[in-house]
Amino acid sequence: MGRHCSGHYDKEWNDHSQRNNQASFVDFEFYTLDPNVSIDNRFELPEDVQTPVASVTLNEVKKGNLVWLNGVFGLDNDDNNFREVLMRIYKGSPTVFIPGQEIYLARIEIDDAGNDDQVVEPLAHVDVINFNERNLTYTVTLQPDGDDVFLNGPVTFTAVLVKK
Repeated sequence: MGRHCSGHYDKEWNDHSQRNNQASFVDFEFYTLDPNVSIDNRFELPEDVQTPVASVTLNEVKKGNLVWLNGVFGLDNDDNNFREVLMRIYKGSPTVFIPGQEIYLARIEIDDAGNDDQVVEPLAHVDVINFNERNLTYTVTLQPDGDDVFLNGPVTFTAVLVKK
């Protein structure tokens, strides 16, 4: 039986919930650094340039499926000024990443050197699949507004294909 926050049980609600909200995970892909630890000044991100930092590809997705994307990205700002970093997710395999065509956009502010300048930024997004596709790729890009911003790690990017 289902249990609501008030503590009562409702068999009818539970039966309805179980029939209509079942889902199964049918594919899981991930990207991590090797080793997936923070290393000081591992990779400097170029100023005002979208840099692809992680990609995952799902082999076959069908209309009506969901793709659950999650990740964490360890960043460090060594400049004396705070920096803003744009984190985007692109769907497909574009040869050029065009702002405005992303499926996810987050603005990250990183404090100046010595003041909370090392962060591990999360992302979470659910993409509803509208067409059957093969080899569907998702790519995360990072674009800082100044120099001295580093991708230190850890980096983890995951995609779970959910069949409803």
